[in-house]
Amino acid sequence: MSTPTAVQRPIAAADDLATPSALALVARQPIYGSAMTVVAYELLYADPVAPAAANRAATDATLRVVTDAALEIGLDRLAGGLPVHINYPAQLLAARPLLSLHSDRVVIEVLQEDAENAGLIDGIRALRERGHRLALDDYSPERGTPALLDLVDIVKFDVTRHTPDKLRQLAPALVRRGLRLIAEKVDTIEQFEHCHQIGFEGFQGDFLERPQTFAAQRVPSSRLGTLRLVAAMQNEDYSIEEVERLVSQDLSISYRVLRCINSSYYSLPRRVQSIRQAIVILGIESLRQLCALVALQGFEARPPSLFVTAMARARMCEQLGRLAGALETGGYFITGLFSLLDVLTGIPTAQIVDELPLAAPVERALVAEEGEMGAALKCVRAYERAAWRDVIFGTVAPDLIRAAYVDAVFWAEQAQALVSQ
Repeated sequence: MSTPTAVQRPIAAADDLATPSALALVARQPIYGSAMTVVAYELLYADPVAPAAANRAATDATLRVVTDAALEIGLDRLAGGLPVHINYPAQLLAARPLLSLHSDRVVIEVLQEDAENAGLIDGIRALRERGHRLALDDYSPERGTPALLDLVDIVKFDVTRHTPDKLRQLAPALVRRGLRLIAEKVDTIEQFEHCHQIGFEGFQGDFLERPQTFAAQRVPSSRLGTLRLVAAMQNEDYSIEEVERLVSQDLSISYRVLRCINSSYYSLPRRVQSIRQAIVILGIESLRQLCALVALQGFEARPPSLFVTAMARARMCEQLGRLAGALETGGYFITGLFSLLDVLTGIPTAQIVDELPLAAPVERALVAEEGEMGAALKCVRAYERAAWRDVIFGTVAPDLIRAAYVDAVFWAEQAQALVSQ
């Protein structure tokens, strides 16, 4: 987010992405630590023109293009200052010379079935000599040799392939060898807690994005009032006076919005002292968005990564709406932002929506992924999961969808830094 006033800036046009690597779709999947904060990202990629790249059957040249796409976008844009994990198929392990990557930022993941191939061990050793940390993916002791564990730093388990008792049996010995354990496909809090107890340090999966039933069956009145205000502000017909009145009636939001605007992030020549001044400087649409982001921060008991995900969804939905020719994209933005309310509150989406003054298209999008806004949300969710076949939104080209995603994650990271200060 260059600034909240820049949310109307269009994403890169097709001509700006007219390189071979622009055809690659690149997404990130967070790797969480035990404190449920993001400690790294795994980059997932596919070439929609040559789908074989996704199943490890492509040529070295195609795989180079796909990997270069992730690096061309820029690690900082995709992952901030965090490390990234990149899968190395057998073709790249056997390639000479090996593809050059940033050893200080990139963890190389190799499938156990590839690593067991004697002809590829030299490639693994060469990567280690370059300073890369290595992760052994989809580990199973029945299929492996103990000596292979001496070449890696991290071992990843697909928890759906092992019983809890089996994981409890395997983990301690690997930890004693100094290996870091990462659990993949963790879909429930119970799975997370079990893996954490037996020595796992990293966790991948949807366990944070699955709704949990909290003790309270209703959103606290203070939070509900804030959400209602944010929903009401999306009315495109409201005048400056009406928007000013809505924001000013919530002292908490007013205070935090003014604090954001007066922060060093904006470096304004003079202090902004009223919501009216804020509207003049930001514009109504950008003020709506800033208020929505500030409101979501009120659910401070939830992991920060959920807010970043919600912000990225909001931005990407907005950009997809703009690419599809929508004249007003505020509904797209709020659809993406509110798509995690069930996770944040522990209450079903349909129940929350009933209590908020949302426009009908936004309600249908949130509850059933219906309409254009629902289609945008469905596309965004598919991109997050790297479900590439479902990454479709009308006639928007794949390279522009990718550009919207990259823009969204970068904007969300900046937005989080702004509203959290």
